[in-house]
Amino acid sequence: MLALASFLAREVRWWVRHILYFVRRALGLVLIAAALIWWFGDRVPSYILVALAFTAATIRGWALLASSNWRARIEWPARGVLSRLAFRWRWPTMAEACGLTQRDEVGDIVAPALRTVTCRWPWLRCEVKTLPGQKMGDFEAASEALRHALGALHLRVEQVAAAGVLLTFTMDDTLASPFATPEPGIEAAALEVVEVGRTEAGKPWNLPLGPHTLVAGCSGSGKGSVLWSFVLGLAPASHTGLVRLHGIDLKGGMELLMGARLFATTATTAAEAVALLEELVEQMRKRTRRYAGHVRFHEPTVEDPFHVVVIDELAALTAYCTERDLLRRAELAINLLCSQGRAPGFMVFACLQDPRKEVIPSRGLFTQMVGLRLKDVNETAMVLGETAVTAGVHCHRIRRDAPGTGYVVPEDGGPPLRVRAGFASDEVVRAVADRFPAPPHEQVVEEPA
Repeated sequence: MLALASFLAREVRWWVRHILYFVRRALGLVLIAAALIWWFGDRVPSYILVALAFTAATIRGWALLASSNWRARIEWPARGVLSRLAFRWRWPTMAEACGLTQRDEVGDIVAPALRTVTCRWPWLRCEVKTLPGQKMGDFEAASEALRHALGALHLRVEQVAAAGVLLTFTMDDTLASPFATPEPGIEAAALEVVEVGRTEAGKPWNLPLGPHTLVAGCSGSGKGSVLWSFVLGLAPASHTGLVRLHGIDLKGGMELLMGARLFATTATTAAEAVALLEELVEQMRKRTRRYAGHVRFHEPTVEDPFHVVVIDELAALTAYCTERDLLRRAELAINLLCSQGRAPGFMVFACLQDPRKEVIPSRGLFTQMVGLRLKDVNETAMVLGETAVTAGVHCHRIRRDAPGTGYVVPEDGGPPLRVRAGFASDEVVRAVADRFPAPPHEQVVEEPA
């Protein structure tokens, strides 16, 4: 009985929430329905009531069983149409309240003209023609007021023309609900990108394989979600020998040893980590000498696999190591791998909490940056750059109850993407490690005489 009552309560809440949503935004349809009921009265045939009930059940079943399809085909397009209409109606009042209007010759208030208003949920984009004397900085200064006036989560301001500004409002948090990292399939995926989660647009979040990657975030921000989603995505390729994973975890192995069978080698002390890094540097040098004059880009094979170094807490090697000699050697090896490793097939994937230059001197050598929840706007600029902060990226505003959520700047220089990594439970990590163990470590191909 309690389960039935809970189910009925959830159903009632769902219907009330959605009915009220559309009633508020489609009052005209409600009035038409009321007029029809008043006109026909009790003359409505019973089969119409049955048809209405069947339609309601079909809609509810669609929304319940295929929620992503429902949102993409019904909910998001409907919200987009209503948001565009509401924005055009509210824009003059919003612009005046946010200090973006002027007075003309006769004293009337004039708001910046709207050139276009488009909505592809969850984004509402409007191109505004600036008034004489206005500049993009005026809209950046008023961005927080505009965001609050519209009830948006985020606002990005961009210059699109000599007298035009593009305002991109994020109207809904499509990444609010956590999701599990899917277990990889039997077939190894193409070694170009690794799917680690979803973007704000509901598309897969793919990390390119090759660029050295730095994941920065406070404790509890979800660095483990990004790390394990990346490692599990490479598990089939590691199992076949095309990729060789090397794990460094100076927290005694608490994180990476959960899936130790996925890694060809692991290091849990500073001495072991430095020895591993220096061995990889030597392998890299041998490979570059073999490739010189013959090959410019590495193609992974079982004989020449793609090496990925996964470091759980990079600062433990570059700043917090108490032995100065080990710290110096670790920093040198990481600098060499990051500066020379991409072409011959060596990649560093590292996580850390403190992105300051004195903590991670080689920060500039990481070309792919992921910013999770950080302490302040200065740390956001350290990780993603000043341009990302200007574009409205604020990693310090990410909620604590949304681990794995962050921003990434694409390599093509496009606008920052808001993303979220999947959650990999201990059971999933162990299951994938048992299913796709790394092959036994083989001797590295030696330099020909």
